[in-house]
Amino acid sequence: MKDVTLLENAIEQTQARLIAIDPIQSYLGAEVDAHRSNETRPVMDGLIDLAERHKACVLLIRHLSKASGGRAIHRGLGSIDLTGAVRMEMIAGNAAGDPTKRALVPIKNNVGPRADSLGYEIVGEEMQARLEWRGKSQLTADDLLAPDAEAEGRSDIAEAFDFLREQLSTGQKPVKELRKEIPIRTLQRAAQKAGVKRSRDGDGGPWLWSLKRP
Repeated sequence: MKDVTLLENAIEQTQARLIAIDPIQSYLGAEVDAHRSNETRPVMDGLIDLAERHKACVLLIRHLSKASGGRAIHRGLGSIDLTGAVRMEMIAGNAAGDPTKRALVPIKNNVGPRADSLGYEIVGEEMQARLEWRGKSQLTADDLLAPDAEAEGRSDIAEAFDFLREQLSTGQKPVKELRKEIPIRTLQRAAQKAGVKRSRDGDGGPWLWSLKRP
């Protein structure tokens, strides 16, 4: 996303009015630490300027952290500045223990009154599945973020395994950044299961983890 010129050329060629980046962590670039606002803000500022000049909407999608509790705006992966830079933010998901009750819930709006939650349903299976809107919903962000009984039954190591596979899919990362989301002992056990490769950045530098390539 730092290559604004490439994005701008694509917009001019297609006259696009919607730019979707899914997920944002995959396109920040290996040199940008998603947890540091001083590194993410220049990227966000570039997207903001691009959107303003071309009258387009930029839709950023990111996953939730594994940590539980806290306000909804603090649950997204990466720096809180990602939330601070956008004008609107919403969370999508299902009610705890009931995957049939889904909603898109606004949690931030700097351009107008906060809208009602909008219910939706995933109809069909696999490649034939589609989303259907169900109108106004009573679900709140707290409903979507409440602990799920089934999810609570999963082991911490299994959760950490999924987290590592997602975080390291774009390249190596410092252990100190990964442990912000998952306790280090749990991370170490999950790393062994995931086949994580450990290395040091230079002589005496920080430990880096990456996925072993086949």
